[in-house]
Amino acid sequence: MEEEIITYQSKKYDKIEKFDTRPLYVLQVNKNNCRVLVSCNDIPHWLTFFDNTGESTPIFINDYIPKSGKQIVTIQIYPKDGQEFIADNADVDVKLKYAKDKDDGVDTYTNLAHVELPEDIGSKKLPYFVLKIPFTANVPWDFSKDLETAQDLSKVHNIEEKIVIKYNELRSLLVEGNWLNFMKEIEQSDLKSCSYLYATKQELITEDKRENMDITRLKLDVKNRKVDPIENYEIVFYANNKLGLLRNNKDKTEILNVEFETDNGIDGATKPIILYMPAGSNELKVW
Repeated sequence: MEEEIITYQSKKYDKIEKFDTRPLYVLQVNKNNCRVLVSCNDIPHWLTFFDNTGESTPIFINDYIPKSGKQIVTIQIYPKDGQEFIADNADVDVKLKYAKDKDDGVDTYTNLAHVELPEDIGSKKLPYFVLKIPFTANVPWDFSKDLETAQDLSKVHNIEEKIVIKYNELRSLLVEGNWLNFMKEIEQSDLKSCSYLYATKQELITEDKRENMDITRLKLDVKNRKVDPIENYEIVFYANNKLGLLRNNKDKTEILNVEFETDNGIDGATKPIILYMPAGSNELKVW
């Protein structure tokens, strides 16, 4: 099995797109005393900020930009868990930054936009608030056709049932340790991230060797593997109902999680999954 995976990974890495320019778009998300979700072009970012702790994290959004032109980042702000309204001491500060090349140092990034919560947010007694960052991107790719031609999931019969079934099929591959078929299921998603964040084949092969064939952070050789059951979830739709997502209903995190033992104790892994249905197909695929 391991030789098969090595061969498969090598062939997959050969499909990574290469570009003459490598622009990078980054959001610096700072938040405290509230909970935050981020999306770009109505595609939910896989990193969530939906707990009560303060956070300050840069997140890449290249692979949420389908093509050059107008884009929009949406920041959804909610009260802390247990509070009815966004508190007076809630703080959200988001900066959109741009690098001409992915290897440029952070001190050379250009600040494109900056938004933050109003100072009087507490007096407004709001259970929800939205900040938006419109911007224009110039990128060397165009993967917009995937979304433009995808089916409207709201018109698909029994779509919620189909989504749950698909996630359970993916979970079963993890339970079985069937990494090869799981990797095949998520190939398009992985290639999108690898291509538009400018990974190289050599970088990924080196990382795989260091992490025990771990491009998805779902290790091949682990002890006492435990896969979380799919329960306590909610189904949400994005991008004009072209994309469907199953996520934990409390903290909005990914539903597919694996826990395992390592020499250093307990470790875990998660894989972000968003589904779509290509035109002319009856099958949900990982976007």
